[in-house]
Amino acid sequence: MSIVKKGLILFSFVFIVLIISGCNSENASSEGDTIKIGAVLPMTGGNAVFGEKFEQAYTMAAEEINEAGGVNGKEIEIVIEDSEGDAQNARSATEKLVSDDGILALTGGRSSGVTLVEAQVAEENQIPYLIDHGSSDLATMEGYTYVYRLNPTAGMYPNALLDYFNENPPESIAHINVDNAFGEAVYDYGLQGYVENSDVEYEMFEYTAGELDLKPIMEQAKGLNPEVVLMTSGNDNDAAQLMMAANEASLSPELFVGTGAGHSIMGFAEQAGDLSETVLTAGPWHGDKNDEEYQAFFDKFTETYGNEPGEHEIEGYTAIYVLADAFERAEELNRESVLSALDSTDLDTIFGPIKFEDFDGYTNQNRAITDVSQWINGKMVTVYPEDQAQQELVPFQGWD
Repeated sequence: MSIVKKGLILFSFVFIVLIISGCNSENASSEGDTIKIGAVLPMTGGNAVFGEKFEQAYTMAAEEINEAGGVNGKEIEIVIEDSEGDAQNARSATEKLVSDDGILALTGGRSSGVTLVEAQVAEENQIPYLIDHGSSDLATMEGYTYVYRLNPTAGMYPNALLDYFNENPPESIAHINVDNAFGEAVYDYGLQGYVENSDVEYEMFEYTAGELDLKPIMEQAKGLNPEVVLMTSGNDNDAAQLMMAANEASLSPELFVGTGAGHSIMGFAEQAGDLSETVLTAGPWHGDKNDEEYQAFFDKFTETYGNEPGEHEIEGYTAIYVLADAFERAEELNRESVLSALDSTDLDTIFGPIKFEDFDGYTNQNRAITDVSQWINGKMVTVYPEDQAQQELVPFQGWD
């Protein structure tokens, strides 16, 4: 039985020691009783909540693997460097990690800007980097040899939603889009083809991340009298502010739909309260909630950390298992052997199948599953595709 299967049903918790060292080696390898994975995360600053999510997910996965005997008797250690959510800090953080010859692979990044920097540094220093959440399509469109991604790209986030639109064509869409790399990728690689090749009336309204007064942009969108209001936000605060502004502007479409990210995490529902009710979110698949292995993960994570896991936690947890599988199959415990092992990855996980392929301009990209979920009574339930749906989609009921 592989370590992926052995570890999924263990239910004990210990903290993984975070170790930072600074040795240089062009032929980095693992020696001693541990194998180290480096991760750049926002542990401080405005996005620290996301760093905590991934740290928890990495810790639980690593400790399950270690409890099951580790990787050929060696324990997994997670080495975290703080990016503060800033791309410039991410470069120095990644360079510090790659200088440690005991670190065989990288993960993390979280935001698109940080992920692009981490990918560039990983390629320059010839160390495998497994992206688990950063969604900028460019990260796996640069032809990088050392960069892999298990999650869908921003351009893939709307895939399931567009399938729904093809079955239920809307007449008009107002798209409230954040003016950054994430928002740009959602449109350029995801929505643009649909907009240009359908009869939908579409208009984009851009805002700056963190903008305080969003009522004017919602009033502009109201002038379109849209059937669908599509919202792209990178964090839960912006996602909540968008719904508050829509309420203030009395904007009442048939559907409010977020494109994953800020609209797909518990912080959105907590901040928006009742305003989150029936809001849809289209993005990474959250796993088959009827699957026993997924339910075991869900229950354990919730019990351990006091909050239900979402896409970030599932992605981070899966990433550690994918890397551990590569370590186990590598001919030697060095970066080049791990790279070769990642090339032949073929796993079934709670996040779906993981296999890295070249297609449609992407390199080493997993064909990740997406879905459409909906906030109902403070919980996110799957409503599309139908074979995964927990209940039928509920249209927006109006502000009253």
